[in-house]
Formats: sequence, structure tokens, C-alpha cells
Amino acid sequence: MKHFGYLLLILLFFNQCRNKEENIITQFPGKPEVPASLKEDHTCLLEKLQKIVLFQDSSGLAAKKLKNLMQHHFQEEEDYVLSPLGLLPMLASGKIPEQSEEVIKLTEKFKTQLTHMNIEHQMIKAYMEEMKLADKDKKHPEIIEFEKEVHKHAKSEEDVFFPAAILVGDFLKLKSARTGQ
Repeated sequence: MKHFGYLLLILLFFNQCRNKEENIITQFPGKPEVPASLKEDHTCLLEKLQKIVLFQDSSGLAAKKLKNLMQHHFQEEEDYVLSPLGLLPMLASGKIPEQSEEVIKLTEKFKTQLTHMNIEHQMIKAYMEEMKLADKDKKHPEIIEFEKEVHKHAKSEEDVFFPAAILVGDFLKLKSARTGQ
């Protein structure tokens, strides 16, 4: 629990150090949609967590804190991290979107927020540990299963989705430089 306190302080520090303009989520016409499979994954995880929140014991109370954090984190991901991935099929077919400049801004914003997003992943992990400790009698095996799913999800984001989102922006920058836009 001590480590969680340190993580929280670090997150608050980074949050206060950010330029307030960076806190505004970039919205623009034609913004790419988050791939449906990623949105469904977020929805499914939150639905499973909601069932744990309803437990009438300390694990349910711990799950409430986790749910608040995960809802916030998933919203951030969907607002400016994962939406560039919606362009992958278009880019793979050799087409360039009209809104390239705006997408580049999204991915640049994400680059500045990458540490923040990874810290939130660590906070989610800490809340998961708290929830597991609250279930010291192991009455809720679904908590362990949920933890495995969340870990796999976060690992996929860190290893594949986050770097891919950055690459979309970098690719669009290269294409823009070549065409002189």
C-alpha cells in the first residue's frame, strides 16, 4: 500500500506540471473512431468490474476505487490514444486521411502523456492488489480472473497499441513532409 501512495504522489505531480492546454482533449471533425474491438474490450472489462463492485464486502469497496480510475483511464485512451489506430486499415491500403494534421497533434499529445498513462497502469495494478488483499478469504475467484484480464489488456496496450498509435502519427508526419504540406 505504501507503493501506491508514492505512485499517487508521482501522478499528481505530473498532472500539476502539465501545461493546462495539454489537458484539453483534441476534438475535430472526422476524428477517427477507436477500433470497435478495443472499445468492446474496455466495455467488457468495466462490466466485469461492475459485478465485483456489487460484492457486499471490502473487496467490493476496493473495486469502486478501481472502477473510477479505470473509467477515467479508458476515456483518456479513447479520446486521444486509441483513435489514431482507427486509421490503420486506411493507411495499410495506401490512403492518407484528410485530417492528418489533427491526427498528428493527437499522437504528439499522446507522446507527452505516455508516462502519465503508464503511471495510471501502475495505479490500476496497485488497486487490483488492494482488491485481492480485501478478498483474503478467496471468496471471489472472479477477482483473480479479472486481474489476469486487466494485466493482459494493459500489456497489449503498452507493447502494441501505444507504440502503434505513435507510429501512425510519425508515419503521417513523414508523408506530410514528402508532399510538402
